[in-house]
Amino acid sequence: MNLNATLNSTYKLTENEIDTYVSNIRNVNLTINTNDSIIIAQPVNQGGNVTILGASFTRGIGGQIVNGANTNDIINSNLSAAAIISNQSLTGATSLNMLIIDKPTIYKNIENSTDKTLASSVIVATVQRNDSVLTQTNISLYFRVLNESQPNRVAQYFCSFYNTITLKWNESGCTRPQYNPTFDRYECTCNHLSTFALLWAPYAIPCAIIIHGLTIRICISSVSTQARHLLPLISCAVTIILFIFYIALSMTVYTKTAYDDEKQCFTSSSVLMFFVYFFLIFMFCVKTSVGYFNYLRFVRLFPEPSYRLLYIMLLISFFISITWVAFAAGFNSNSSFHITQLYPYKLCWFTRPAIYYFLTIPVGIFLLINIFIFIRVAQRIVNHVLYANSTHKPYERMKGCILVLLSSCATQGIGWLLGPFLTIANENTAQVLGWFFIIFNGLEGLWCILLYIIIWLQHWDERKRVMAAKELTKSKSLSYRKHEKHRKQDLYYDSFTGLSMDNEDSRRQSYIFDDLYNWEITDGTSTYC
Repeated sequence: MNLNATLNSTYKLTENEIDTYVSNIRNVNLTINTNDSIIIAQPVNQGGNVTILGASFTRGIGGQIVNGANTNDIINSNLSAAAIISNQSLTGATSLNMLIIDKPTIYKNIENSTDKTLASSVIVATVQRNDSVLTQTNISLYFRVLNESQPNRVAQYFCSFYNTITLKWNESGCTRPQYNPTFDRYECTCNHLSTFALLWAPYAIPCAIIIHGLTIRICISSVSTQARHLLPLISCAVTIILFIFYIALSMTVYTKTAYDDEKQCFTSSSVLMFFVYFFLIFMFCVKTSVGYFNYLRFVRLFPEPSYRLLYIMLLISFFISITWVAFAAGFNSNSSFHITQLYPYKLCWFTRPAIYYFLTIPVGIFLLINIFIFIRVAQRIVNHVLYANSTHKPYERMKGCILVLLSSCATQGIGWLLGPFLTIANENTAQVLGWFFIIFNGLEGLWCILLYIIIWLQHWDERKRVMAAKELTKSKSLSYRKHEKHRKQDLYYDSFTGLSMDNEDSRRQSYIFDDLYNWEITDGTSTYC
């Protein structure tokens, strides 16, 4: 082995040098096993039908060579990291070189351009061949998340390799890691050999996309998405964001809780809790704003409210929510107030005395306002839906859209009416009420799907109507030109009708658009939700 380098005891190899040196080990039979790593350079064919397939490492024990005889035993053990190459991938291979580093400190900060963090041991794998024939590679990788690399938030994992050209971690050619709860590890496969590791990154919750879309719609009036289309989606969008953060909070508390009697919220759970609280208050503010806007739109009727008023109310809702959260966070900064506590394996949330001030009272106010608005709007709309008749399909779909919106408001309102009772009921009653709370709020997803279907059908009907109108216009124009071709009269004056050429053009346009009247003109009512 010629490393072409003179190293001393204090010299640290770079990640590129490690990859190069492992790849250049040739014509040796080498196995070095320590408490921190294992390196092997073994002939693939050991004789006696024994084939070297890879290596494994277990923290506190050391490494082990994987061959065809012990593969199953090693896979079904509590290993820290392992790499096993398939038999087909080793066709024509003469030597298998592999290095597993248990504590890869040199790899922790090699890339800062992304939010990915090293979570496991590092495996360097390469194969020496006598020929240049390309053989499809399939390597199975097994990683356990190291104790010192446990994520401090809800995370997603990546099976990555280090690209020595771009100097970045990359997932190309590797499958998404699958969690194996039996051995508490992640497993994946790759179609090439390189330096591999398991990385984690925090979940990216796409709130900014919705905020960005709303901002563009407010600032740029020419955007094709119309405000009346956004109206039924605003309420659903806020609720979806709320539940995304709620799920993240519950998963964080469940995975990070260490003791059954733990009461102190850790930092990540506290941050997520206040995000949930913000979107909870914001959701009620938004639903109240949308409800009041619908009250002006369907009950007051005249003058018709402008959508700028709705945007102003949404902006006010944001400031009310952020102010309420600021008060809660301020009081929580003083531990003597006991504002929040950890409910082990469940949530980080307000204590029972504090929940009345920060949740029950504001939610009660919002519910009372919404109940009044809901009754008035529902009374007017239901009467209109039941007794108004129209032969137009879009109009009928508008009725369905309104009924879905009312159903959404009703089920969510009933669900949140049960919320305050969860804090005062006994354990068995609270469990039953909790299930009803989840079911009624979970119906929001069903209403979102139904709204999407109805709005999509409306757009499809509108598209078919416009296409039919264009075809009719084209047909009438063609018929008129054929008729004109056979006319045997003066082009400038009609002795029988007294029409000039200009009047003739007017008559032609009238001839076409009279038949389009039933396509273009409705009863004057907007057919959008």
